[in-house]
Amino acid sequence: MKVLAVENNAELLKLLSHLLEKEGFEVHTATGGAEALQKFADVKPDIACLDVLLDDMSGYEICRQIRSADADMPVLLITSKSRATDISEGMAAGATEYIVKPFDLGGITALMHKTAQSCLARRNSAALSEHFDFGDLRVYPARLLAQREGREIHLSLRDTELLKMFSSHAGKVLDIDALAPYCWQSQGKVDAKAVEWQIGQLRKKIENDAAAPALIRNADMGYVFG
Repeated sequence: MKVLAVENNAELLKLLSHLLEKEGFEVHTATGGAEALQKFADVKPDIACLDVLLDDMSGYEICRQIRSADADMPVLLITSKSRATDISEGMAAGATEYIVKPFDLGGITALMHKTAQSCLARRNSAALSEHFDFGDLRVYPARLLAQREGREIHLSLRDTELLKMFSSHAGKVLDIDALAPYCWQSQGKVDAKAVEWQIGQLRKKIENDAAAPALIRNADMGYVFG
C-alpha cells in the first residue's frame, strides 16, 4: 500500500517514513507542494500524509487538488497549526484526519492501521470475509487482523504478508533470503538480525508465549510454520 508523505522538515520526514515503512507501507516522499502533486500524479498513492506549512504551497491547497482528482483517498494533515480555525480550514479542504504536532508515534501507527483497513475495505469489500487458518489463529488479511478464541489481534501490512508467506510454505524452512523481502529494510539492508527482529515483533502479537514460540519456530538456517 503506497503512502505519499509530504513534510519540509527533513528529520521529521525521515522519522515518519521509517515509522510507516516498518508497518509495511511503500513510502514516497516530497518536501514541497509542486513535488507532492507530481508524485501524486505519478505514484497514485493510496494514502497521503501532508504537512501544511510548505515553502511553495500550503497543505490545504494540496489537499484540495488531491480531492478534485480523488474524492475517496484518505488525506491526513499533520501540522503544528492547532487553532480551531486551522482545523476547520483543513477539514473544509477535504482532510480525512487532522493531526497536530508533536504527534504520538503510537497514535500515528494506530491511525494508519485504521486508514489502511478502510482502504482495503473500499478496494474489495467481499474480501473482508476471506481468511486462512494459522495454527489456532484465524487470519483475515483484508481486515489486518487475526482472531484467537474471539480475541482480536491487530496486524500490520508487513505482519499479514509474513503470515501469508509462512502459510503458503507450511512445513518448509524459510531462510533469510526468502524472508528478507517481507522485513523492514533499514537503509536498504536486510540481514539475519533484521529478520530476527521482524519475526520477534510478529511473535509478540501472535504467540501465546513469544519466548517459547509454537507457531513460527526456529529451524536450521531460518524459520518454519507447521
